[in-house]
Amino acid sequence: MTQMQPINTINVGEAMTCDFGRVNSDTAVETVISMMLQNHWGEVVIEDGCPDGLHLVTKEHLMRCVENGFPPYLPISEIGRKNTITTTVDEPLVEAREVMRQLKIGRLPVMDVTGSIVGMLTARDVCNGFCDKLEMLSEHMYAILDNISQAIQVVDCQGRVIFWNRSAEDLFGFKAEDIVGYQLEEFFPDDITLKVIATSESCRNIFYELREGLYVVRNAVPVIMPDGTVVGAVSTTADVSHTKTLMEELNRVNRRVKQLEERIVNKEDIIKEPFYTINIDTKKVLLQAKRVGGTDATVLIQGESGTGKELMANVIYQNSKRAKQAFIAVNCSAIPSNLFESEMFGYEAGSFTGGNKSGKQGKFELANGGTIFLDEIGELPLDMQAKLLRVIQERKFYRVGGTATVEINVRLIAATNKDLSRLVAEGKFREDLFYRLNVVTLEIPPLRQRQEDIIGLIKRFINEMECVYMRSIGGIDQQVLDLFQAYEWPGNVRQLHNLLESVIILMEDDFISINSLAEAGVLENLSGNNDLLNRGQILEDDLEPPNLDELLVKREREVIIRAMEECKHNKARAAKKLGIPRSTLYYKLKALGISD
Repeated sequence: MTQMQPINTINVGEAMTCDFGRVNSDTAVETVISMMLQNHWGEVVIEDGCPDGLHLVTKEHLMRCVENGFPPYLPISEIGRKNTITTTVDEPLVEAREVMRQLKIGRLPVMDVTGSIVGMLTARDVCNGFCDKLEMLSEHMYAILDNISQAIQVVDCQGRVIFWNRSAEDLFGFKAEDIVGYQLEEFFPDDITLKVIATSESCRNIFYELREGLYVVRNAVPVIMPDGTVVGAVSTTADVSHTKTLMEELNRVNRRVKQLEERIVNKEDIIKEPFYTINIDTKKVLLQAKRVGGTDATVLIQGESGTGKELMANVIYQNSKRAKQAFIAVNCSAIPSNLFESEMFGYEAGSFTGGNKSGKQGKFELANGGTIFLDEIGELPLDMQAKLLRVIQERKFYRVGGTATVEINVRLIAATNKDLSRLVAEGKFREDLFYRLNVVTLEIPPLRQRQEDIIGLIKRFINEMECVYMRSIGGIDQQVLDLFQAYEWPGNVRQLHNLLESVIILMEDDFISINSLAEAGVLENLSGNNDLLNRGQILEDDLEPPNLDELLVKREREVIIRAMEECKHNKARAAKKLGIPRSTLYYKLKALGISD
């Protein structure tokens, strides 16, 4: 879109006229008169034989000379005005106008950069130039105001509507052609714009319901000229119905959070241990974690994905002398190589495009005095391992773009689901970093080796999800428990948690049964690695209707559609509500033919 220029940027070239005559110095006066009358010229320029400068002859001057008896057969050069003041095409029109006003000149020849005359600027041209520019500015401003999303109303001092944009038409239900020029009072007797005219005082942030279900915020101010005269008032009206809905939803969520907090506080069975186990081997690891927590020793936690390595890190942290200081968890696999230094060590202001203007503290700096937990450390590329090793050894670093040393005092806990010693042997992990991390090693057994924990974990998760989802779970079928204990849980505790969450979200009643697993679409996965179903331990009556595939597809489709509607088709929220990855939701939407 063309940018609007202020009126004082008009150049002479934009306003001048090219309608003038050019004659030789020896042309007879009577010939010039004939040419001017025939071509409607107001002035002619003598182009040759004028060593003392440009000569200009206007129609008025020529007629006065003839009336005073000047012989018409003499050459025009005899009456041409000498040393004519000129202007240029690039000179601002306001400056040329000022020259004409001060010298009382009615016209100025216009020269280009080569010194050739290319136009004539008259008093009329000046007026027309300014008027054209004002008209263009007015059209631009009108277009801008007419397309603003807020409703804009302008009234004069008599309360007569002089502007009413499209948004005002939509919001108030009156077309501009039906209201402009009329008294606003005839349509809206109590409008705040009329109050502003009466009092010359602004009204700001007025919130009310314009009509049922339509909520607006209005502002109205007087239009005051530089000399202090009030010439009218302008009001803006914004539709905030959607914002109000969001605020109500936020208030509802806040109330729910408060209810959950109260329910958790008043719950008798308060979970005090972040890591649950009754398995003998795992309890030994837990005891070691508490014991090493009292020191500042570096700890390496190993275990398969989903075994609870971060929970174990929290056990160490809560049993340390740094428990009241910061605990900063970092997923090393999620940090891109090019952002590693800025994320881990921070950066100074202006270090790179897109960064925080005031700079940013890195993870190590945020953890200073406390504990930093580096999860998935086995995923770090070798170049990042070297940078990390240097900071661990020296306990100091520089921010990206900084020159001052930042010294830190942090407790380091690392975790991995990989065999670091094997990675060292393969040259994929630095040996010196491995020994720095491997001061104390805790190995968390996978869930398949601690099946006695499954029942307790299920009860703990149900208790947690009752609070989160405001549900009361009456119990869980023994057949479901048997199925859970027979499953090998490749995703370990995290998989158990997510699967149970999915079942609780999608189940119809308050009792977890085989049907609940079928409704949630997880029964087939659970039964895939065991023969409980084939051995007849689950009765056919529990799997009604007989066609399980149709039930699963139909029920799964209904549940996903309901979740999408409740989340207003936000896929990220719907996936979280369903307890499945977003990629899985995308696949199911396509496979089940569910439109966005």
